Amino acid sequence: MSRLVLLALLGAAAPADAQELVHEPEPPPVYVAELRAPARAVLGLDFGIGMLDALCDGCYAEGGLSLDLFGGVQVARRVALLADAWGLLHLVATDDDQSGIAALALATAGARVWIIPRLWLQAGVGAGALLIAGSGADDGADFGPGLLLAVGGEPGHKRWSGIDLSLRIGATWLTDASASEGDDRVLFYGVAAVVGYHWN
Repeated sequence: MSRLVLLALLGAAAPADAQELVHEPEPPPVYVAELRAPARAVLGLDFGIGMLDALCDGCYAEGGLSLDLFGGVQVARRVALLADAWGLLHLVATDDDQSGIAALALATAGARVWIIPRLWLQAGVGAGALLIAGSGADDGADFGPGLLLAVGGEPGHKRWSGIDLSLRIGATWLTDASASEGDDRVLFYGVAAVVGYHWN
């Protein structure tokens, strides 16, 4: 009789034990940013606002819209070789019969180096130009050597893509026909804060 009572008590306790053994589903794994493997294509674009200026008497900063496109290949886990085309466009004021667009443009070849998976530095050299198009007498284009430096981060880092926030600085040295002899080079430069997206 005692055995029957013991078995009945064990049977009544079994459902409670079974409920205690039920496991909750595990949370999804947390994504950890990693350096990307080499031999991958890199393609991206950035858009933002900035300013362009020159180191000369009477020159002053003007605001502008920034747009750049870049592409290349990841050659190592920390290094990508890139071709970069960047422009800062400023609308010329429509007073004194002057209107149009002034643009500082740079085309460079260089490298982007990741310090950590979400932080990178970029540098490139190439050609620069100051372009003016409109109704003024100064319309035309001047060309010279160019330099690009940038620092950025990837808050939206994924395995095959990323959202970038970056600061870009570019410069070109152009000939100033109105300058005195021996001092005919003027440094034009632009600075921009941009947000962009890249596939990698």
